[in-house]
Order: sequence, then structure tokens, then C-alpha cells
Amino acid sequence: MLEAAVVLLCDGGLSAATLAAIGERAGYSRGLVTHRFGTKAGLLGHLHDQVVADWIARVQQAVGDSVGVVALLRVIDALHGFIEEAPDEMRVMYQLRYASIDPGAEFRANVANAHKAQRRDVQRWIERGQQVGAIDETHDAVLAAELFCATVDGLIYRWLVNPGLPVRELHALLKRQTLDLFSRSSPAC
Repeated sequence: MLEAAVVLLCDGGLSAATLAAIGERAGYSRGLVTHRFGTKAGLLGHLHDQVVADWIARVQQAVGDSVGVVALLRVIDALHGFIEEAPDEMRVMYQLRYASIDPGAEFRANVANAHKAQRRDVQRWIERGQQVGAIDETHDAVLAAELFCATVDGLIYRWLVNPGLPVRELHALLKRQTLDLFSRSSPAC
């Protein structure tokens, strides 16, 4: 059912991903989809969480025990891999993230929780980098983590709007700028 939702969201957007259409595409009845997820918002929240879980697993595998700048560079590599290997899932995750801006979006809490977890992980990698002397301790880890996450989100947004964007080159530039920002001699955030 989730795979059917991904296809419908990619092909026709949120309005095309009705419970009836998802059930039909998946070879089930709307009743089964409703029984399993309750509402369209329940299904979309679950779908968002599944894609986020896949993203988190990719990032954690890429980062491993790394901290500081090395961890951030590995996150950037994982992001590039996710865009290349699972573009539909990335597209769906961000469709749902941007739709959550609507105050009436019932899956808004799912997205907010994912954002908190993302920022928390990046902040932790920065703080651990500071503890081991790999990142200057004068950087504000909270602000730096927010900036990093916002930059990554912005890059993905721009790729979604303009699929011809030179993603590989932008990721290489983001890695260089991350190195410059967090080098021991850079000014504090």
C-alpha cells in the first residue's frame, strides 16, 4: 500500500493519493486501507515516517562512529546517495514535509518530530567534534546544526523544483563549505 501511495504521490500529488486510489493501485479495497491506516492523514504520516526511517538508517550507516566534520561530510554523501538511489521516496518525503506547513495538516507532528531528530543528531556530531578538538568550541552547535539542516533541506527543495539542477556539483560545494565553516581557524557561528 505504501508503494502504491508513493507512485500516486509522485505522479499526481497529494490530491491523487486518495485511499480509494491507493487501495485500487495496491490491489486492495479502500476498506482495507482505511482499516489499516484510519484516514488519508494517517497513511501519509505513516508513509512519511517510513521514508524518514529509511533516510535515518542510511545516515547512521554512513556516519557510523564518526563525529565532527567527518560525520557531516558523510551525511552529505548519504544525502546524495538517497537522491540518486531513491528519488521517488525523497520526493514524497519532501512533498509531505512541505504540505505539513498547512496548519490543518494532520501529519504535521510526524514532520516536526523528524526535524527535531535530524537537528539533534547533527548537533550531537558537532558537539562531539568540539569535545575531541576537531571543531572549534566557539561554534554554537545548536545554530550550526539548524543551519546545516536548513541548507540540506533547501538543496533538496531546489532539486525537486528543478530536476536539472547540478546536484553532484552542489554536493561537492556543500562539502567544501562545510569543511571551511568548521575548520579550526574559521570564525565562530
